[in-house]
Amino acid sequence: MTRRRSWPMPSSWTIPTGMLPSRMTGCHCSRNLTMKSRAQTVFKAVPELYFIFLIVPTYVSLGSTLITVFDQVGNIPCLTYDEDFAVHICHRHDHYPQLHIRKARVEDHDDLMPIFMHYDNTLREIYGEYFLAELIEAQDEENHAVVCEVGDSSRGPCLSTPGTDM
Repeated sequence: MTRRRSWPMPSSWTIPTGMLPSRMTGCHCSRNLTMKSRAQTVFKAVPELYFIFLIVPTYVSLGSTLITVFDQVGNIPCLTYDEDFAVHICHRHDHYPQLHIRKARVEDHDDLMPIFMHYDNTLREIYGEYFLAELIEAQDEENHAVVCEVGDSSRGPCLSTPGTDM
């Protein structure tokens, strides 16, 4: 017969938050931070991180704060003690998605034009309605156009010519 491990009460647990200031240091900066913003901070700080796993005994409730960022993916048995553990996961794409850079296509015109027109209509007035599509289509060995993509939509263009110092 295996003995059951005695776990501390959940109210006495601490959740490591990295370098975030806490009330104990006298700084009240983290008082207003939510678990979502803490997850976002972690994913921002470590670009190579795609998941955060949280493993707790199945009888422990995550509470109203952790449940907002972690989804349960399953249970695993403990080989040493007579209890199971719940496995929870926090995905990067839910809090701080990675941007993908790719070569621009003419089809990106509809996603990119609102970005240009948000600040100024001068380019459209001078070069016409489809100036961006024409620039993208005119790519060659020396002139390049790339876009930053999030999900299925283009979010930011970058055009380079031989005179551009990258």
